[in-house]
Amino acid sequence: MNALRWTAINEMDWEDAADMGAHPSGWVQVDTLMVGICGSEIAAYLGHNELRRPPLVMGHEFSARLTVDLPTQNLVAGDLVTVNPLVSCGRCRACLSGNRQRCLDRKIIGIDFSGGFAERVFVPERQCYKVNEATHGALVEPLACAIRAVNQGAVEKGDEVVVIGAGIIGLMSALGAKAQGARKVAIIDPNARRLRDGLSWGATDLIEANDEEVLTEVSKLMPDGADRVIDAVGFGTTRTHSLQMVRRGGRVVWIGLHENLSSIPGNAVVRDETEIVGSFCYTDDEFRRAVDLANMGFTKRPGAWLDVRPVVAGKVAFAEQARGPAPFAKILLAFD
Repeated sequence: MNALRWTAINEMDWEDAADMGAHPSGWVQVDTLMVGICGSEIAAYLGHNELRRPPLVMGHEFSARLTVDLPTQNLVAGDLVTVNPLVSCGRCRACLSGNRQRCLDRKIIGIDFSGGFAERVFVPERQCYKVNEATHGALVEPLACAIRAVNQGAVEKGDEVVVIGAGIIGLMSALGAKAQGARKVAIIDPNARRLRDGLSWGATDLIEANDEEVLTEVSKLMPDGADRVIDAVGFGTTRTHSLQMVRRGGRVVWIGLHENLSSIPGNAVVRDETEIVGSFCYTDDEFRRAVDLANMGFTKRPGAWLDVRPVVAGKVAFAEQARGPAPFAKILLAFD
Protein backbone atom coordinates (compact mmCIF):
# COMPACT_ATOMS: atom_id res chain seq x y z
CA MET A 1 0.00 0.00 0.00
CA ASN A 2 1.23 3.48 -0.87
CA ALA A 3 0.67 6.66 1.09
CA LEU A 4 1.58 10.31 1.06
CA ARG A 5 3.60 10.44 4.25
CA TRP A 6 4.77 13.54 6.10
CA THR A 7 8.37 12.55 6.83
CA ALA A 8 9.89 15.78 8.16
CA ILE A 9 9.28 19.52 8.29
CA ASN A 10 8.63 20.68 4.71
CA GLU A 11 8.82 17.11 3.40
CA MET A 12 6.04 14.92 1.99
CA ASP A 13 6.86 11.64 0.23
CA TRP A 14 4.78 9.19 -1.78
CA GLU A 15 6.04 5.86 -0.48
CA ASP A 16 5.15 2.39 0.70
CA ALA A 17 3.27 2.35 3.99
CA ALA A 18 2.39 -1.28 4.54
CA ASP A 19 1.89 -0.85 8.29
CA MET A 20 -1.16 1.33 9.01
CA GLY A 21 -0.64 0.93 12.75
CA ALA A 22 -2.87 -0.52 15.43
CA HIS A 23 -6.58 0.19 15.46
CA PRO A 24 -9.30 -0.56 18.02
CA SER A 25 -11.99 -3.20 17.64
CA GLY A 26 -15.10 -2.11 15.79
CA TRP A 27 -13.07 -0.48 13.05
CA VAL A 28 -13.18 -1.40 9.37
CA GLN A 29 -10.93 -0.87 6.38
CA VAL A 30 -12.05 1.50 3.63
CA ASP A 31 -10.44 2.37 0.32
CA THR A 32 -9.70 6.10 0.07
CA LEU A 33 -11.13 7.97 -2.93
CA MET A 34 -10.64 11.69 -2.22
CA VAL A 35 -8.79 13.47 0.57
CA GLY A 36 -8.54 17.18 1.30
CA ILE A 37 -5.51 19.15 2.42
CA CYS A 38 -6.48 21.00 5.60
CA GLY A 39 -4.95 24.26 6.78
CA SER A 40 -3.97 22.59 10.05
CA GLU A 41 -1.98 20.04 8.02
CA ILE A 42 -0.21 22.85 6.21
CA ALA A 43 0.69 24.30 9.60
CA ALA A 44 2.03 20.90 10.66
CA TYR A 45 4.00 20.55 7.43
CA LEU A 46 5.68 23.87 8.29
CA GLY A 47 6.33 22.76 11.88
CA HIS A 48 3.73 25.05 13.48
CA ASN A 49 1.22 22.51 14.82
CA GLU A 50 1.94 20.92 18.18
CA LEU A 51 -0.56 18.06 17.74
CA ARG A 52 1.24 16.35 14.86
CA ARG A 53 4.72 14.85 14.72
CA PRO A 54 6.43 13.27 11.70
CA PRO A 55 6.59 10.63 10.37
CA LEU A 56 2.82 10.57 9.94
CA VAL A 57 0.19 9.75 7.34
CA MET A 58 -2.16 12.69 7.79
CA GLY A 59 -5.58 13.18 6.23
CA HIS A 60 -8.84 13.64 8.15
CA GLU A 61 -11.07 15.03 5.37
CA PHE A 62 -11.81 12.14 3.07
CA SER A 63 -14.31 10.03 1.21
CA ALA A 64 -13.86 6.31 0.67
CA ARG A 65 -15.43 3.11 -0.56
CA LEU A 66 -16.59 0.52 1.93
CA THR A 67 -15.00 -2.91 1.66
CA VAL A 68 -17.50 -4.74 3.92
CA ASP A 69 -21.18 -4.60 4.80
CA LEU A 70 -22.13 -2.54 7.85
CA PRO A 71 -25.67 -3.65 8.72
CA THR A 72 -25.90 -1.46 11.83
CA GLN A 73 -25.28 1.59 9.64
CA ASN A 74 -27.49 0.38 6.76
CA LEU A 75 -24.42 0.36 4.54
CA VAL A 76 -23.11 -2.31 2.17
CA ALA A 77 -19.74 -3.02 0.60
CA GLY A 78 -19.16 -0.68 -2.32
CA ASP A 79 -21.02 2.27 -0.81
CA LEU A 80 -19.40 5.69 -0.96
CA VAL A 81 -18.89 7.09 2.53
CA THR A 82 -17.34 9.93 4.40
CA VAL A 83 -15.93 9.40 7.88
CA ASN A 84 -16.16 11.40 11.07
CA PRO A 85 -12.48 11.29 12.11
CA LEU A 86 -13.07 12.27 15.75
CA VAL A 87 -12.49 9.37 18.15
CA SER A 88 -13.52 9.66 21.80
CA CYS A 89 -13.99 7.50 24.88
CA GLY A 90 -17.81 7.56 24.79
CA ARG A 91 -18.06 7.41 28.58
CA CYS A 92 -17.01 10.79 29.99
CA ARG A 93 -19.28 13.73 30.78
CA ALA A 94 -18.41 15.47 27.52
CA CYS A 95 -19.19 12.42 25.41
CA LEU A 96 -22.42 11.64 27.25
CA SER A 97 -23.57 15.26 26.81
CA GLY A 98 -23.12 15.09 23.04
CA ASN A 99 -19.86 17.05 22.98
CA ARG A 100 -17.36 14.38 22.01
CA GLN A 101 -15.05 17.09 20.66
CA ARG A 102 -14.33 18.03 24.29
CA CYS A 103 -13.43 14.49 25.42
CA LEU A 104 -10.17 14.49 27.39
CA ASP A 105 -9.17 11.29 25.60
CA ARG A 106 -10.14 12.46 22.12
CA LYS A 107 -8.07 11.34 19.19
CA ILE A 108 -8.29 12.09 15.49
CA ILE A 109 -7.70 9.95 12.43
CA GLY A 110 -4.79 11.54 10.60
CA ILE A 111 -3.19 12.69 13.85
CA ASP A 112 -3.31 9.83 16.34
CA PHE A 113 -4.11 7.14 13.77
CA SER A 114 -2.95 6.72 10.19
CA GLY A 115 -5.17 8.88 7.99
CA GLY A 116 -6.68 9.32 4.57
CA PHE A 117 -3.52 10.18 2.62
CA ALA A 118 -3.13 6.41 2.27
CA GLU A 119 -4.76 4.07 -0.24
CA ARG A 120 -6.52 2.29 2.64
CA VAL A 121 -7.40 3.42 6.13
CA PHE A 122 -9.06 1.91 9.17
CA VAL A 123 -12.05 3.84 10.58
CA PRO A 124 -14.75 3.34 13.23
CA GLU A 125 -17.65 1.61 11.50
CA ARG A 126 -20.26 3.63 13.41
CA GLN A 127 -18.73 6.85 12.06
CA CYS A 128 -19.24 6.06 8.37
CA TYR A 129 -21.92 8.04 6.52
CA LYS A 130 -23.17 7.45 3.00
CA VAL A 131 -22.50 10.22 0.50
CA ASN A 132 -23.61 10.76 -3.08
CA GLU A 133 -20.25 11.78 -4.55
CA ALA A 134 -16.64 11.22 -3.61
CA THR A 135 -15.64 14.84 -4.25
CA HIS A 136 -18.27 16.46 -2.09
CA GLY A 137 -18.03 13.67 0.47
CA ALA A 138 -14.46 14.82 1.12
CA LEU A 139 -15.80 18.31 1.85
CA VAL A 140 -18.12 17.17 4.64
CA GLU A 141 -15.52 17.44 7.41
CA PRO A 142 -14.57 21.09 6.77
CA LEU A 143 -18.27 21.89 6.33
CA ALA A 144 -18.96 20.39 9.76
CA CYS A 145 -16.18 22.60 11.19
CA ALA A 146 -17.80 25.67 9.62
CA ILE A 147 -21.22 24.73 10.97
CA ARG A 148 -19.65 24.47 14.42
CA ALA A 149 -17.97 27.88 14.06
CA VAL A 150 -21.24 29.57 13.10
CA ASN A 151 -23.03 27.86 15.97
CA GLN A 152 -20.28 28.89 18.39
CA GLY A 153 -20.65 32.42 17.09
CA ALA A 154 -24.39 32.35 17.83
CA VAL A 155 -25.00 34.22 14.58
CA GLU A 156 -28.50 35.69 14.48
CA LYS A 157 -30.77 37.35 11.96
CA GLY A 158 -29.62 40.89 11.16
CA ASP A 159 -26.05 40.39 12.40
CA GLU A 160 -23.04 41.92 10.72
CA VAL A 161 -20.36 39.25 10.45
CA VAL A 162 -16.70 39.33 9.46
CA VAL A 163 -14.92 36.15 8.38
CA ILE A 164 -11.13 36.31 8.29
CA GLY A 165 -9.72 34.01 5.64
CA ALA A 166 -11.05 32.81 2.29
CA GLY A 167 -9.90 29.23 2.74
CA ILE A 168 -12.59 26.59 2.54
CA ILE A 169 -13.67 26.85 6.19
CA GLY A 170 -13.83 30.64 5.90
CA LEU A 171 -15.96 30.39 2.76
CA MET A 172 -18.23 27.79 4.32
CA SER A 173 -18.53 29.85 7.51
CA ALA A 174 -19.62 32.84 5.43
CA LEU A 175 -22.34 30.79 3.77
CA GLY A 176 -23.42 29.41 7.12
CA ALA A 177 -23.64 32.89 8.62
CA LYS A 178 -25.72 34.10 5.68
CA ALA A 179 -28.01 31.09 6.03
CA GLN A 180 -28.49 32.02 9.71
CA GLY A 181 -29.83 35.41 8.62
CA ALA A 182 -26.78 37.64 8.83
CA ARG A 183 -27.42 40.97 7.10
CA LYS A 184 -23.81 41.59 6.14
CA VAL A 185 -21.07 39.01 5.72
CA ALA A 186 -17.63 40.34 4.86
CA ILE A 187 -14.72 38.06 4.01
CA ILE A 188 -11.16 39.35 4.46
CA ASP A 189 -8.17 37.91 2.61
CA PRO A 190 -5.11 39.47 0.95
CA ASN A 191 -5.23 36.70 -1.69
CA ALA A 192 -7.38 38.21 -4.44
CA ARG A 193 -7.72 34.96 -6.37
CA ARG A 194 -9.24 33.11 -3.44
CA LEU A 195 -11.23 36.09 -2.22
CA ARG A 196 -13.15 36.53 -5.46
CA ASP A 197 -15.05 33.26 -4.88
CA GLY A 198 -16.49 34.66 -1.65
CA LEU A 199 -19.60 36.05 -3.31
CA SER A 200 -20.70 32.58 -4.39
CA TRP A 201 -20.29 31.47 -0.77
CA GLY A 202 -22.65 34.03 0.73
CA ALA A 203 -20.43 37.07 1.24
CA THR A 204 -22.01 40.46 0.75
CA ASP A 205 -18.65 42.24 0.84
CA LEU A 206 -15.07 41.31 0.00
CA ILE A 207 -12.12 43.02 1.66
CA GLU A 208 -8.73 42.60 0.02
CA ALA A 209 -6.36 44.27 2.44
CA ASN A 210 -3.01 43.87 4.13
CA ASP A 211 -2.46 44.02 7.89
CA GLU A 212 -2.13 47.80 7.96
CA GLU A 213 -5.36 48.44 6.05
CA VAL A 214 -7.74 45.77 7.29
CA LEU A 215 -9.13 47.58 10.34
CA THR A 216 -9.77 50.76 8.38
CA GLU A 217 -11.64 48.84 5.69
CA VAL A 218 -13.80 47.00 8.22
CA SER A 219 -14.65 50.22 10.06
CA LYS A 220 -15.84 51.77 6.81
CA LEU A 221 -18.21 48.87 6.31
CA MET A 222 -19.24 48.39 9.93
CA PRO A 223 -18.66 51.67 11.83
CA ASP A 224 -19.80 50.24 15.17
CA GLY A 225 -17.85 47.04 14.72
CA ALA A 226 -18.97 43.56 13.69
CA ASP A 227 -21.45 41.63 15.79
CA ARG A 228 -19.53 38.42 15.16
CA VAL A 229 -16.03 37.74 13.86
CA ILE A 230 -14.86 34.29 12.80
CA ASP A 231 -11.09 33.93 12.48
CA ALA A 232 -10.57 31.01 10.10
CA VAL A 233 -6.83 31.65 9.80
CA GLY A 234 -5.33 31.48 13.27
CA PHE A 235 -2.26 33.72 13.14
CA GLY A 236 -1.41 35.99 16.04
CA THR A 237 -2.16 39.03 13.87
CA THR A 238 -5.57 37.74 12.73
CA ARG A 239 -6.60 36.95 16.29
CA THR A 240 -5.60 40.44 17.39
CA HIS A 241 -7.50 41.95 14.48
CA SER A 242 -10.58 39.89 15.31
CA LEU A 243 -10.68 41.51 18.75
CA GLN A 244 -10.17 44.97 17.32
CA MET A 245 -12.94 44.76 14.73
CA VAL A 246 -15.73 43.30 16.88
CA ARG A 247 -18.23 45.65 18.53
CA ARG A 248 -18.54 46.04 22.29
CA GLY A 249 -20.37 43.02 23.64
CA GLY A 250 -19.71 41.11 20.41
CA ARG A 251 -18.39 37.61 20.01
CA VAL A 252 -15.18 36.39 18.39
CA VAL A 253 -14.77 32.77 17.26
CA TRP A 254 -11.30 31.34 16.80
CA ILE A 255 -11.18 28.26 14.59
CA GLY A 256 -7.86 28.72 12.76
CA LEU A 257 -4.88 26.75 14.07
CA HIS A 258 -1.77 28.17 12.42
CA GLU A 259 -0.01 29.68 15.45
CA ASN A 260 -0.24 28.76 19.11
CA LEU A 261 0.78 31.86 21.04
CA SER A 262 -1.16 35.11 20.58
CA SER A 263 -1.07 38.49 22.28
CA ILE A 264 -4.46 39.54 23.66
CA PRO A 265 -5.36 43.12 24.69
CA GLY A 266 -6.75 41.97 28.02
CA ASN A 267 -7.94 45.34 29.31
CA ALA A 268 -9.89 46.00 26.12
CA VAL A 269 -11.53 42.58 26.34
CA VAL A 270 -12.64 43.39 29.88
CA ARG A 271 -13.86 46.89 29.16
CA ASP A 272 -15.69 45.94 25.97
CA GLU A 273 -17.12 42.71 27.41
CA THR A 274 -15.85 40.84 24.37
CA GLU A 275 -16.60 37.13 24.20
CA ILE A 276 -13.85 34.90 22.83
CA VAL A 277 -14.98 31.39 21.91
CA GLY A 278 -12.94 28.52 20.55
CA SER A 279 -14.33 26.18 17.92
CA PHE A 280 -12.83 22.74 17.47
CA CYS A 281 -14.23 19.93 15.38
CA TYR A 282 -18.01 19.44 15.78
CA THR A 283 -20.70 17.50 17.54
CA ASP A 284 -22.08 14.34 15.94
CA ASP A 285 -25.26 16.23 15.11
CA GLU A 286 -23.25 18.94 13.32
CA PHE A 287 -21.34 16.33 11.35
CA ARG A 288 -24.55 14.60 10.32
CA ARG A 289 -25.96 17.99 9.29
CA ALA A 290 -22.91 18.52 7.11
CA VAL A 291 -23.46 15.12 5.47
CA ASP A 292 -27.07 16.02 4.70
CA LEU A 293 -26.14 19.42 3.29
CA ALA A 294 -23.36 18.01 1.11
CA ASN A 295 -25.71 15.36 -0.26
CA MET A 296 -28.21 18.14 -1.03
CA GLY A 297 -25.59 20.01 -3.08
CA PHE A 298 -24.69 22.69 -0.52
CA THR A 299 -21.01 22.50 -1.45
CA LYS A 300 -21.60 22.81 -5.19
CA ARG A 301 -20.63 26.44 -5.69
CA PRO A 302 -19.39 28.16 -8.84
CA GLY A 303 -15.90 29.55 -9.08
CA ALA A 304 -12.32 28.36 -9.09
CA TRP A 305 -12.12 27.60 -5.36
CA LEU A 306 -11.59 23.83 -5.78
CA ASP A 307 -8.79 21.94 -7.50
CA VAL A 308 -8.61 18.15 -7.76
CA ARG A 309 -5.22 16.52 -8.37
CA PRO A 310 -3.82 12.98 -8.29
CA VAL A 311 -2.49 12.02 -4.89
CA VAL A 312 0.99 11.47 -6.34
CA ALA A 313 1.07 15.24 -6.88
CA GLY A 314 0.51 15.79 -3.16
CA LYS A 315 4.08 16.80 -2.40
CA VAL A 316 3.87 19.70 -4.85
CA ALA A 317 0.38 20.63 -3.61
CA PHE A 318 1.59 20.90 0.00
CA ALA A 319 4.52 23.08 -1.02
CA GLU A 320 2.22 25.32 -3.07
CA GLN A 321 -0.27 25.79 -0.24
CA ALA A 322 2.47 26.37 2.32
CA ARG A 323 4.57 28.88 0.44
CA GLY A 324 1.81 30.67 -1.42
CA PRO A 325 0.19 32.53 -2.68
CA ALA A 326 -2.18 29.56 -2.50
CA PRO A 327 -4.57 30.01 -5.43
CA PHE A 328 -7.23 27.54 -4.33
CA ALA A 329 -9.39 27.53 -1.20
CA LYS A 330 -9.32 23.74 -1.25
CA ILE A 331 -7.19 21.10 -2.93
CA LEU A 332 -8.45 17.53 -3.04
CA LEU A 333 -6.14 14.64 -3.85
CA ALA A 334 -7.69 11.77 -5.80
CA PHE A 335 -6.83 8.08 -5.63
CA ASP A 336 -7.31 6.14 -8.89
